[in-house]
Amino acid sequence: MSSEKIQTLTVSNFDQAVSSATPVLVDFWAEWCAPCRMSLVAG
Repeated sequence: MSSEKIQTLTVSNFDQAVSSATPVLVDFWAEWCAPCRMSLVAG
């Protein structure tokens, strides 16, 4: 059973999220980045 949790990280909660014992996948993107924008269309 998957236990996915999607969380928007900000300056105030980033360090806490990535310093935990649980693995974290961080996806950085920018509005001006064409490949980044294409990945948003997939949903």
